[in-house]
Amino acid sequence: MWAVVLAAFVCGAAVSAAAFSIGWKHQAQKGTSAESALVAATASVHSLRTQLAAERSDLASAREHTLAVGRSRATLRTSLAKLHTQLASAQHALAATSAQAAPLSGDLARLTNELHALTSYVTSTPSSQLDGGYLHAQIAYVSKTAAGLSSALAALTSPKN
Repeated sequence: MWAVVLAAFVCGAAVSAAAFSIGWKHQAQKGTSAESALVAATASVHSLRTQLAAERSDLASAREHTLAVGRSRATLRTSLAKLHTQLASAQHALAATSAQAAPLSGDLARLTNELHALTSYVTSTPSSQLDGGYLHAQIAYVSKTAAGLSSALAALTSPKN
């Protein structure tokens, strides 16, 4: 009888030890899996933090670039406004110069006609029949007209204050 009780006690202890061992092994595997998952999650967090820092740096750089582009754009707008003002001034000066030069083209056309007429008279008239008074009057007229054109041209080309 004592042998049966002792055998039952030993059998119970063996079954309890086996159950405890199986439970311990299962718990150890869960702990290892959890530690592995924690290591993987920690590595992922570190990777994400590194990416976040890089993205923040890129964002700051992009903001600085945007500000620089904005400043350049403002400078270009100012330059463009100045150029528009200068263009308007130059167009006004060109219009004024063109208006002053318009009468000169008529004087130049008359002078050219007079020179053609004088040249034609001199080349087609025999030298014994050339009229000295007519030639002198024509040369004086051409010289006077040329001097007038020269002074008008000087007035056009002189800088205005």
